[in-house]
Amino acid sequence: MNQSLASLRQTGAKQAARQLHSTVSLASASSAQTPKGQPSPYSHTLKLPKTEFPLRANAALREKQFRARCTDSLYEWQLKNNKGVQFVLHDGPPYANGDLHIGHFMNKVLKDIINRYQVLLGKRVLYIPGFDGHGLPIEQKALERLKGRDRDSLHPMEIRKLARDFALAAVENQTKGFREYAVMGDWTNRYLTLDPAYEANQLEVFREMFLRGYIYRQNKPVYWSPSSRTALAEAEVEHNEKHVSTSTYVKFPMTRESAETLGGSENTYALIWTTT
Repeated sequence: MNQSLASLRQTGAKQAARQLHSTVSLASASSAQTPKGQPSPYSHTLKLPKTEFPLRANAALREKQFRARCTDSLYEWQLKNNKGVQFVLHDGPPYANGDLHIGHFMNKVLKDIINRYQVLLGKRVLYIPGFDGHGLPIEQKALERLKGRDRDSLHPMEIRKLARDFALAAVENQTKGFREYAVMGDWTNRYLTLDPAYEANQLEVFREMFLRGYIYRQNKPVYWSPSSRTALAEAEVEHNEKHVSTSTYVKFPMTRESAETLGGSENTYALIWTTT
């Protein structure tokens, strides 16, 4: 009985193998004879899933399709639909003096995380990006493009125009980059510190500070750059940490009147110590 069952199993397996081999051979012969460009007569026997979902991600292309919905559209939507209090994030404007770098990326993305979190809390986020179009860094970048020209011969108004044109071009370039970072904000109404309306508001604020007694005149030592021909802020001064200064003591003879005031004689000196 057991031998009969084993024999039947072996016979069935052999028949199945022959049938499979015959089918594969027939399919191979048929595919070999099928003209190029025409479907195989056996293609309809394959039960494959059918979907319109793309097999490849194409992230570089598809990301652009969703960016506007996740940034501009979302910003407008949350202002109209969120019922919470208004949340304002004041944007410290970056210098419009060149291309974006990792510092810009970190700054804007961190702000975007804060804004999106406030949106999730149901608040109405107001975020107006800005750009600083004034300052020595912009002027230096603009003057670097003047190859073969004497910078000292330029009129101050010429330098201002060169710096303004350079800053406006940098603003457009940086705006494009920030939007590619998918930063949500009111990019249409961005503010520029070089706009006349912005400068007028600054003068109004300065006037109010003056009337309240916050503005006064006093002497103060400042750093001066001979090459740039302008005053420098403390943060703009770079020191050579490896520089070793030579110190010296110098004595200056005092006048008789000054010496007598200090209780000294005619041979009285003022001693100073200084470095080079």
